[in-house]
Amino acid sequence: MTEEKLYLFWDELYDIGTASVDLALKHCKQTICDWIGAQNAYWIGAVHAAGEQCTQKDVLGGWRFGSIEVLNPSYTDAARLRQGLRMGDAREPGETLKVVMAAAGTFRVYSLGTGMIDIDRFRQTEYYDYFYRQPGIVDRLWVAFPVDNHVESVFLFDRHDGQERFSQSELQLAAAALRGLKWLHRNLSLSHGLGAGHEPLTPSERRMLPHLLS
Repeated sequence: MTEEKLYLFWDELYDIGTASVDLALKHCKQTICDWIGAQNAYWIGAVHAAGEQCTQKDVLGGWRFGSIEVLNPSYTDAARLRQGLRMGDAREPGETLKVVMAAAGTFRVYSLGTGMIDIDRFRQTEYYDYFYRQPGIVDRLWVAFPVDNHVESVFLFDRHDGQERFSQSELQLAAAALRGLKWLHRNLSLSHGLGAGHEPLTPSERRMLPHLLS
């Protein structure tokens, strides 16, 4: 992909985002899916819980996942994904999630097929069976952007049955596309009420927010 194509993508997102951050997010996810050959994508807003004691005892270092936006719901069971990202359930967070959040505060990109974990051992777990094999996910790519000390913007891209794993060049392409979009990561977090309050905004509150800000 040429630099000019990347710059055009950023310009398109900015123009869309001035009217609707939700439409910009949808365009962003779909475009990157097309570029890297993914069938589905998610945006996840993560918030850090206050309190040193909570952080020390928590396998995710105090991080919680407040908002999830999916591109193609037909590829996934949203309840299954939320269960996989929620602490306090019978299933503890998977090894992949621990790796991604252990490096919070830095821009980072990972995929199952590029050595983030021992993939052969991971495939033997109940977690992999439930959250990857059953939904037909062959590979998953994460791109995480630290908005500030308490909020992270995380994009996930999935490949499903019959597809190859993501290549290193595809990881680099997704990283390049999202690295230069701090304004979008910040606006997504704010529009979902992350970092600005104790709870994410409800759908009705999010519909009201653009009118209050206009």
